Amino acid sequence: MGEGLYSLALKEWANRKEFSHPLTDPQFKLTVNNPLCGDRVTVELKTIEGKIQSISFQVRGCLLCKASCFYLASIAKGLDLMSIKKMRLTFEKSLKEQTGFLKSHQMFWEVKNYKSRHSCVLLPYDAIIKAFPK
Repeated sequence: MGEGLYSLALKEWANRKEFSHPLTDPQFKLTVNNPLCGDRVTVELKTIEGKIQSISFQVRGCLLCKASCFYLASIAKGLDLMSIKKMRLTFEKSLKEQTGFLKSHQMFWEVKNYKSRHSCVLLPYDAIIKAFPK
């Protein structure tokens, strides 16, 4: 990619606001923390028949965490819990193995070189998984 850890694409996603406003009467709400760096993510969900219909993230965290939250929110509508879990597993595996990187997640390519930052970009996935109705 050549832009370093904080690419223009990441900066643009981190600055997006359309998924940062609290939902009216969310069905599910959960806050998760990253004890390694202090990132805090609150996710709010509305679901229909086990699929995400509306999602919001409130983020107090680094640029990587914000970008990951708002990117995930942009693709989450219609996804179920298994889809989110599978996406998270694939994303984590590609960060660790540095192969098979999801084309949709290319802006996070440089994060693979910073193991301590993997948890920053995976935190929004963890938040949804923990908040999602079982």
